[in-house]
Amino acid sequence: LSRGRHFAGKMSADLQWMILRNNSCFLLRNQGTTFTKEPLNLAGRHSFKHSGLVNKKAIGVTADPKGKGVVLTTKKTKYANKPPKNLTKVTVASDSRRTVKTIKNLCGKNFYRRDLEDAAVRRACAILRSQRTTTGVQKKRTRRKRN
Repeated sequence: LSRGRHFAGKMSADLQWMILRNNSCFLLRNQGTTFTKEPLNLAGRHSFKHSGLVNKKAIGVTADPKGKGVVLTTKKTKYANKPPKNLTKVTVASDSRRTVKTIKNLCGKNFYRRDLEDAAVRRACAILRSQRTTTGVQKKRTRRKRN
């Protein structure tokens, strides 16, 4: 390897996982279960399958900063050792059915990560549900006490 090249693209995903498995700033340990706060981890579980740092292909679904829609983030395998060019972000601000369709097309039909399709759809639906405006809360009427 010549000088100035990063070794991250040259290591296998398994070797990276062995290094990051117990040493990561994203780890959260709670009552025997290990969670993670990685940006491209859909499930929040600390496992090789869900890790966005280690896998060449990863999907992230986050809320749009404007409050309308979701931001769909994917990793490009071509730029594995160039972090600034590594991520592609697309804002999907249409209705929930079209958002789900977009995610399913990306994961399933493009053969990107079929195993993460369900988790990505669930995360997007939860974000869209939280962005819905409430129609107003009805007050509970107190009953009159009888003597």
